[in-house]
Amino acid sequence: MKKTSDLVKFHQQLNDAFYELEKEEEFPNLFYTAFLSGENTLFQKTVSETKTFHEEWIGTIESYFPSLDKITKDPKSGLKYLQEVVAIEKAKKTNSDSIRHLAANTHLIKEIRDGQVIPKKILTTQAEIQYAIYENRFIKTLVNRLFDFVNNRHELVKNNVESFQTKQFKLTSQFEVRETKVDLGIELKFIEDLENDEVSHYNHELLNRIQSLLKKVNGIRVSLFMEELKNAKPVIPPIMKTSILLKNVDYQNCYNLWLYLDKYNTLNYNVNVTEKNLTFDRYYLRNVYQSALTAFTTVYANQKALEDHYQYLDVTEYKKKSPKFLKKSLSDIMKNPDPFILEDTQINQYFLDQNKMAFSEKLDRFKDESSSYDVALRKALRDTIAITNTLFQDYFDLNDDDEADDIFFSRMVKQDLDAELLRAKDRARIARIIRETKEVDYNNSIRLEKRMLKEIERVNKEISKGLKKRAIDEAKKQAIEERIKLERSNLDKNQETLSGYLEFVSEQKRIITDEARDVTERIKAEEKRIKAEEKKIIELEKKKATIQYNQELRKLKTKQRLEKEKMEKLAKAKIRAEKKRFKDEQLKLEKASKERIRKEKEKVRTQAENKIKTVKKEKSNTME
Repeated sequence: MKKTSDLVKFHQQLNDAFYELEKEEEFPNLFYTAFLSGENTLFQKTVSETKTFHEEWIGTIESYFPSLDKITKDPKSGLKYLQEVVAIEKAKKTNSDSIRHLAANTHLIKEIRDGQVIPKKILTTQAEIQYAIYENRFIKTLVNRLFDFVNNRHELVKNNVESFQTKQFKLTSQFEVRETKVDLGIELKFIEDLENDEVSHYNHELLNRIQSLLKKVNGIRVSLFMEELKNAKPVIPPIMKTSILLKNVDYQNCYNLWLYLDKYNTLNYNVNVTEKNLTFDRYYLRNVYQSALTAFTTVYANQKALEDHYQYLDVTEYKKKSPKFLKKSLSDIMKNPDPFILEDTQINQYFLDQNKMAFSEKLDRFKDESSSYDVALRKALRDTIAITNTLFQDYFDLNDDDEADDIFFSRMVKQDLDAELLRAKDRARIARIIRETKEVDYNNSIRLEKRMLKEIERVNKEISKGLKKRAIDEAKKQAIEERIKLERSNLDKNQETLSGYLEFVSEQKRIITDEARDVTERIKAEEKRIKAEEKKIIELEKKKATIQYNQELRKLKTKQRLEKEKMEKLAKAKIRAEKKRFKDEQLKLEKASKERIRKEKEKVRTQAENKIKTVKKEKSNTME
């Protein structure tokens, strides 16, 4: 709130009006007594919050943007061959496929004349440039993802670019007025913009950078490249690493950008929070009590005044039902579950954990029974897959064992061959779908195995590097051992030299020991002398400290006496000031009372004079 002068003026007038009411009426004092006798809680604080967003992601996207722009302006393309059988008059060009097709479809030959074949119709092949190759569909999907990525962050930064300050006030009170229990609560919150030039300038610059980046991405979204691929199917992860994605630098940068968008799913920012608890002075507290009085009297008095009106209002009656206690067991719930509408139809975590537990138990059991881990794993996998196969066979009735058992009786019963044929076709179609699904799973297993083999190859390369490094370390080790051998061959010479050096060291050690003994004795004597001096100094300091303590004690007593006299003088002065203020207020009230009496007298006199004039005028009119 920028302008507050009128608010301050209104607040002062409101205080004056309350002061007059509190002097004239008895209920405010009664309410204040009850209010202050209850349980009151006052709370007031101010919180300043400033957000600073990170900008590293913008630089990362901008670094990859030239490659994305280059691809959309000059994309890769492929050839799409369209084959069509047309009349010989419309055929412009033939190839080997046309000859093979004509040889396989001799009914298209019109005639053979002089050893030459003249066809009626022939297969033609037309080549068209196709931009909807996998790599370009990948770029299209990346552009759409990038637009959503930047646009979401733009909206978030735009809505949080400004800093703000929150001021909060809360009053809770429980008290009793004239045998009525009151639970009163007042809560106010003010949110104002916070002027922080440095942070605001940084966030607005960041917002401008995001807007510029969003315009660039939107420019690519409306380019001819995206228009050409408007109806192309977007790619779905995992991304296939084609030769173009691996070898072309620009496509490789776009693939790295895809990975970055997958990893960076948050927008980081720093929040600087400043919190301050605000205090209350006695004038502020008085205004708070007056606000509580206003709220109480407004609600209570209006409800009392409208009691007659309230009795004609509609009354809503209802019965509270007791909670329903579930008495089903877990097995009953699993067999007869209550219906729920779920969006996610994948296997949930509960069944996944149960299947993992069952598979782990089977694997442990087969490990105890089998000769190796591989055999146990194969048995466990076969059992797990057998469960799925049995589910398919039982649900779709694909098991032919019962029919084989009853073949004798089936020959004796007349069968509906058409129905049997439809049933066989239906079962064959289901079997084909199951096979195709298993083929997809089989291909995924092969891809997984290939990835694992590549990982093994990579680890082998790392091991080879480690072996080379180990060979180098081994060569260094052998060089050190060779040096040690040379040192051992010269051991005698080194021993003689070392013996002479040790004798010299022993002599020096003896000399140093003698000197150390003399120094130790001198140090002990010096320590005794220093201790004696320290004892004298300590005694002297104790005496000085006692004298200083007594002096400080006398000064403190004198200071306390002076402070006491000063406080008494201030108290007397304050009492005199209060008496003077009371007299001034009394004089002011008497003066105001006299002024009101004078005004009333003048008003009465004026009214009387007006009446007299009116009467005289009426008499004069009557006499005339």
